[in-house]
Amino acid sequence: MKRETVLLFLPVCLFFVISQLQGANTDKFFGFEEPTDIWNITIIKDNAAKKVNICDEKYVTEKHSLKIQLDFPGEGCIEKDFFKNLSIYSSIVVNIYLPGTQKTPDDMKISVMLQDNELLWYQTQKFNLAKGIWNRLTIDVKPGSAFWESIGHSQPWSEKPASGIRKMSIKFFSEQEKTSEIYMDDISGNLQIFPEYSYNSDILRTYEKFELSFNSGRNIQNPFNPDEIKVEGIFTCPEGNILAIPGFYYQNYSRQLENDEEKLSPEGYPCWKIRFTPEKQGTYRYYIRLRQNEEIFLSKENHFTAVAPEKQGFIKTSSVDNRYFVFCDGSFFYPVGLNVRSPTDTRYASLMKRKTEPDSGTFYYEEIFREMSLNGMNFAEVWMAPWFAALEWKENRPGYRGLGYYNLKNAYKLDRVLEFAEKNNIFLQLVIINHGQLSTWCDQEWQDNPYNAANGGFLKTPDEFFTNPEAKEHFKKQLLHITARWGYSPAVFSWEIINEMNLIGSKSNFYREHEKSISAWYREMTAFLRETDFFNHLVTAHYTILAANPILSDIIDFTITNGYYDVKRESLLTCLDNIHRHHSKFRKPAFVSEFGGTSGGSTVENLKRDIIAGLWYGYHKPFAAAPLFWWHRFVKEKELFNIYSVFSEYSSGVDRISSILEEGKAEIEGPGKKQLFASTLENDYFVSCWVYDFAVTKDMRNNPFPAMKDIEIVVKNKKDGRYNVSFYDMEKGLIEKKIIETDSGTLKIQLPPFNRWIAFKAEYYEQLS
Repeated sequence: MKRETVLLFLPVCLFFVISQLQGANTDKFFGFEEPTDIWNITIIKDNAAKKVNICDEKYVTEKHSLKIQLDFPGEGCIEKDFFKNLSIYSSIVVNIYLPGTQKTPDDMKISVMLQDNELLWYQTQKFNLAKGIWNRLTIDVKPGSAFWESIGHSQPWSEKPASGIRKMSIKFFSEQEKTSEIYMDDISGNLQIFPEYSYNSDILRTYEKFELSFNSGRNIQNPFNPDEIKVEGIFTCPEGNILAIPGFYYQNYSRQLENDEEKLSPEGYPCWKIRFTPEKQGTYRYYIRLRQNEEIFLSKENHFTAVAPEKQGFIKTSSVDNRYFVFCDGSFFYPVGLNVRSPTDTRYASLMKRKTEPDSGTFYYEEIFREMSLNGMNFAEVWMAPWFAALEWKENRPGYRGLGYYNLKNAYKLDRVLEFAEKNNIFLQLVIINHGQLSTWCDQEWQDNPYNAANGGFLKTPDEFFTNPEAKEHFKKQLLHITARWGYSPAVFSWEIINEMNLIGSKSNFYREHEKSISAWYREMTAFLRETDFFNHLVTAHYTILAANPILSDIIDFTITNGYYDVKRESLLTCLDNIHRHHSKFRKPAFVSEFGGTSGGSTVENLKRDIIAGLWYGYHKPFAAAPLFWWHRFVKEKELFNIYSVFSEYSSGVDRISSILEEGKAEIEGPGKKQLFASTLENDYFVSCWVYDFAVTKDMRNNPFPAMKDIEIVVKNKKDGRYNVSFYDMEKGLIEKKIIETDSGTLKIQLPPFNRWIAFKAEYYEQLS
């Protein structure tokens, strides 16, 4: 093989390299050894290119090159059909020889042009060429490359045009009046062994997000199908164990609020991301593994360092007391929050007899999470519903493409919701399927479900969703995307796979008749989540009724239900008693994830009462969390966050696990005691007590509440000594503090005057002298 000197020549913005002229990672496009390699003279006015032929006078490889005769001054242009997918290449290489004679212009420049399958042209800047040598030009063709200028249009150079090139053209420029011959040889492409990637930090705290981003540079039909392309980050942890964290396809958006509605616009190029959270301090080594069809590509290895945490980590069930939740570090976690299923609520609009509010999207979550955090709240439930944040749905809403293709706009929304949650120390219970998606009789949405055969799917009824093997595999792919995208975050409290499971199916008793198949499905999906979610988030299921089945007793980590009731038939407190009694038999954490009047709401007075009674009565039961009020817009619009602020101040700092608190009993003495009730939570040296007028359990409208005075609460079996006692009004907060003593094991606590309700907590602080 004959070689000639190759000069390193570096004009501005052009990158030249010395490398092997041909190798395993290079594809030769034109070697000019065949007659079919000859290029054409472009049909343009006054083209300086006059003749093109294959010759053996000069060459880089093999024995031939392309000879171009040009008659300057002016512009000479040649072209060739070039049907190529350049998205899998990092650069193209063009070798040009200028004879070192007086006939060769001294000001010779060239430019490379590419035409895509939409007939749009892209052109490089003009490059200077040196005489008497082979000029080797290596031109970056990766997405976003600054080499390429759009000609006559505004679409930037990206993976889209690169993947469908149909023509290449080269232009020669000179202002000198000369007739010249130049030679071109070995036009080739350097394959992307693995694309370059970026990362957000090389030093971060444990429980913080580490994120890798890169463009695959590959032609992909469905980036959401792991059978076609699978991206993983391979992390070696400080202790030596190796984790393969799945990646996901991502598109960024910009957001604006217009007339109280959120508007999202794509921003930048789509890319791949991998998200990982270090749980221990030390050095983490990693590389990216990409599999497409039968090929596997590996990135270079890199590392980052995790230092001491500021956060408490992921949440799990306590191993000391299985009724409650703790952080990874063992500290107690008591959720207090709202069910903020989506920004809009048609039922609330109906309750208030008005039009449904505009969908302000993530702006609403940004605002309400800030309010919640300022008032001591730390928890929310969010739904991946078709009208807000679902990934798959029929193509009847923006961003959806049917089964197997995920709504990147909705995924971006959930990214932002999670970001605002993390910023405000809010933990999210994420509902993946709301019941209507799989129901034909209750809040039915099956008619628009992409699994439905009527919409191009393969299921005739929603019942088949739980038994059809293809449906199971499709849903597992969605779960994989969910855990890949959001599983990194400690702010994800749990995955609620399906809510209101007794309302799914093609008839109302489906959940009873098909209990075995539903339970088997839930067991399979829960096992898949635990296999693919490396951060072991909690998993739950939800019924609106007091159900009992293998899902609740064996499969999930904690149980939840609704606390809706009819004030004409029972009270909220009775409802909560029944729920606690039923769920305690499962011997795992339990709480109410929806409540507030009936499922259709109630009066303003009764809803406000329900917030207070739900919080305070629920707190004095061994529930794992405060009940989640459904009508979040009611709380926001009626400015009732102060109720949560008072409750959070009262309950904060009380660790139910280490204190071993249990329900107790208090005696009430004084005038009007027959209409007063007390609910307590206590141990030998602490008591929390909520006292309420029984009339608050009834309809609150036009219900007079007399002032209560000279009421004494007697609590027995307490350690002798001095106690700090703090009294709280449910809306105004702390009323007063005082110190009381006992040397008989009985605390006698005189209550300040109150109306409707009052609470106190008495904490032992020293023995009697």
